[in-house]
Amino acid sequence: MTFAFGGACLALGAGACSDDGATSSGDSTSSGGSQSSAAQTGTGAGAGTTTGAGAGTTTGAGAGTTTGGGSGATSSGETTSGQGGAGAGAGGGDPVECDASVAPDVGKLALAPVVTTGVDKLVYAAQPKGSSDWYLVQQTGTIRVFSGGQLRPGVFLDVSSQISLSGGTFDDERGLLSVAFPPDYATSGKFYVMMTATSGQNMNRDAVFEYQRSSADPYVANATPTKTIVRLDASAVNHNGGHIVFGPDGMLYVGTGDGGASCNNDKPGGSQDPAALFGKILRLDPNAAEPYAAAGNPFDGTSARTWHYGLRNPYSFTFDRGTGDLFIGDVGQDSYEEVDYVPAGTSGLNFGWPKWEGTHADTCSGKTMREGATHTPPIVDMDRRQSATGPYRDYKSVISGFVYRGSGVPQLRGVYLFGDYAGGKMGALMQCGAKTSPITVIGKNPDPNAPNAPAFARQGNLPTFNALTAIVEDNDGELYFIANRNSLVKVVPGT
Repeated sequence: MTFAFGGACLALGAGACSDDGATSSGDSTSSGGSQSSAAQTGTGAGAGTTTGAGAGTTTGAGAGTTTGGGSGATSSGETTSGQGGAGAGAGGGDPVECDASVAPDVGKLALAPVVTTGVDKLVYAAQPKGSSDWYLVQQTGTIRVFSGGQLRPGVFLDVSSQISLSGGTFDDERGLLSVAFPPDYATSGKFYVMMTATSGQNMNRDAVFEYQRSSADPYVANATPTKTIVRLDASAVNHNGGHIVFGPDGMLYVGTGDGGASCNNDKPGGSQDPAALFGKILRLDPNAAEPYAAAGNPFDGTSARTWHYGLRNPYSFTFDRGTGDLFIGDVGQDSYEEVDYVPAGTSGLNFGWPKWEGTHADTCSGKTMREGATHTPPIVDMDRRQSATGPYRDYKSVISGFVYRGSGVPQLRGVYLFGDYAGGKMGALMQCGAKTSPITVIGKNPDPNAPNAPAFARQGNLPTFNALTAIVEDNDGELYFIANRNSLVKVVPGT
């Protein structure tokens, strides 16, 4: 993560802004990487079959074969307007007809204000199961609660004494990054945060802590954590991952970055080693014995916490509440951003970093895959090199969204959304088993020169939509954006 505004990046990886201070010139790659071809062709296939020592065999359908012209994202193609639709379906969460042959028709969309005052450095928001309250995560170290249409006084959790963010052109990647509530939060009162402290014994150590809701006031948490669920070794100040979420199986999933620096050079080989905690999606059971590895994970021994590996900086990942499929937004280095797809129940996949960046091998020279492993390529590969001409050329830090399963925006039913912290365009697609549809490009803001192009109109005097820190989902399956570091806004039908 990187929230560097000089290079217009989120805390998704200084690497996403001409990585980590490494030199990048045009289409060449940093840290001695080889020149990348201007043409862009990706297989876009999904999991396939993955084998490896300790991994067993995992299978999963992916995206099918896809190509692109080197000017933007590759999927099965792309369109700026979209044709066809997401299909018809009954109430929220029910299956819808899935059509990957055409880009989804997203119709008219808008953003409505929910929380627009009283918060800053906003990075994430979540709702406990069965609740309409929003818990708003501020990177500076506090969680505020928005309940009954207003921001409650005081704070729910305050760890700000451990966090002092850097300013200037590098707006620190560390800090308080996300919160997750287990399915039984209403009765257990337990919840979890992921953070990277900037001082003290946990300085520069990405960590997940268990906390307990106060018995005296349900809107205040006890100040001291009850458990340390996972704590990485100290590493560089960037590529901290930071997202945690309880999956459909009730287990806690944790996204960790590769340790920082260019081309995985701070923790060499960590992403490709299932025993290392860097560059992973971990699957944990906080109620199990230490080290909290969940039963059914694909590796044994010191690797038992790893669910997927070979990632650079999975700052955001989401589960489809309708299918259980997993989508991962993995922040790229200097050249490509990617979205990875994992069919429900598939484990042990290797997404290839640092041997692969998107669908492109050897953008970091001299890097190798784990012996015996198979690369799982992304379903979306976005060219953001200086020579790129496509709609995602201004991407810096990709943000994975959700497959929409709500009822308020019917034209989005079954559609997966993604975006970027800095980029001016978002994308919509349908993932139908092993096939990925073409992409519909959606403007963060309407373009007066293209009034009929898909875009998010703004309601309630919302300002221009620039920074996108997270895409989140409420308990009804409706979608929201964390916008401009200071607002929670809801996706609604446009007019």
